[in-house]
Amino acid sequence: MPVTHTPRLPAVPTINLASIVYGLDHYLRERGAEPRAILSRAGLAVEDLTDPERRVPLIRFLQLLEICADELGDPHFGLRFGTQYDPRRAGVVGNVALASRTVRAALQTIARYLPTMVDSTVYGLDVEGGMAYAYSYYIDPLLMTYRQKNDWGVAFVCNVIRHGLGEPDWAPTEVLLPQLPVESADGRRERAGLLRAKVRGGHAWAGIRFDAAVLERPMKTADAIIERLMKHYGDLRLAGLQTQGDELDRLRRSIAQLVVEGDSSVERLAQSLGWSVRTLQRRLSARGLNYSDLLGQVRKTLALNLLENPSLGIAQIAYCLGYSEVSTFNHAFRRWLGQAPRDYRNSRKPPARPSSH
Repeated sequence: MPVTHTPRLPAVPTINLASIVYGLDHYLRERGAEPRAILSRAGLAVEDLTDPERRVPLIRFLQLLEICADELGDPHFGLRFGTQYDPRRAGVVGNVALASRTVRAALQTIARYLPTMVDSTVYGLDVEGGMAYAYSYYIDPLLMTYRQKNDWGVAFVCNVIRHGLGEPDWAPTEVLLPQLPVESADGRRERAGLLRAKVRGGHAWAGIRFDAAVLERPMKTADAIIERLMKHYGDLRLAGLQTQGDELDRLRRSIAQLVVEGDSSVERLAQSLGWSVRTLQRRLSARGLNYSDLLGQVRKTLALNLLENPSLGIAQIAYCLGYSEVSTFNHAFRRWLGQAPRDYRNSRKPPARPSSH
C-alpha cells in the first residue's frame, strides 16, 4: 500500500510586539492603568513589548488589544492607539515604507516585509475604477470578535501615508471593516472623527479606499540610502524566518493573495514565487502535499474566518474564495467539515437567551 502523508498542521502564528505596540506601557500609565496587570491578563511580560527579536503568539496580541479597550473603558482603543503610533517604531515595515519613493511603493513594501512583523497575514492592494483599496487579512481561523486589531491596522496604514506625504490631515475616502460594533450615535461620530472618513461595515477584509492618484504621489520621507539599508536588513530577516514550516507559511500567504485576486492556479503561484511548476510540485511532494491540498487548506481557513462575519452572505464568501458557483463552495465545505457552510455558521451562533416574564 502507498504511504499516506499527513500534512503538518501550521505552527501557531506569531508577532513581534516591539514593532507594533512599542510604548504601550507608557500610553497605559498616562491613562491611569497598570501595564503589568494588563499584560499579565494577556499572558505577556513588559519585555515582550521592547525586545526587537522576540515573537509571541499572535492570539495574545489580539487579546491584549481587547483587554486594553476593556481596562480603559475605551471601545475605540485600537483606533486611538494606532492613530498616534509613529510608523518609525514599526521595525523594518514602518521604516522601509517611509523611505519608499511613492505611496504605492510604500504599500507594496508593507506587503513584502509584513512577515517580519506578523505571521499568517497578507496585505493586498487593488486598483479599480480610479480607486485604490489597501487591505489586510489573516490566513488563520482567528475569530472576527477580535475587533480592535482591524481598527489598529487601518489607523496604522493611514498614519504611514500621512507621515509620508507630510499631510497630518490626509484621510481616505472611506474605511471598510468586516463588522461595525453596536454603538451609540456619539460613538459612531467619534469613530468617524478618529478615522476622518466614512466608515462602512459588511466587507470581507479590513482596509481603506482612496483616490488611486495618491499611489503615485512622492513620499516626502523618501530616502534611497535608508530604503536600501532597510530592505537589505528586511531580506535578511525574511531569510532567517524561512525554515521548513515558514516556507509553507510563505506558500499559504502567496496562495491566499492569489485566491483573493481571483487567480489561484498552480501556474500563477509558481510564477509569483519565481519557480517552475515542476520545482513547486517537487517541494510540496517532499512534504507529503500537493497543490490541491494546500489550496484547500487556505480556502478552508479563509472560509472559517469569513463565516464569522454575519454581514457576508454565503454567495459573497464563495466569490471571495474564487468559486464561480455557490454549489461548488458548498461541496468543498462539506468535504472539509462534513456540513454545509450555512449550518456551520448557525452552529457558531450563541444560544438565544430565554425570555423573562
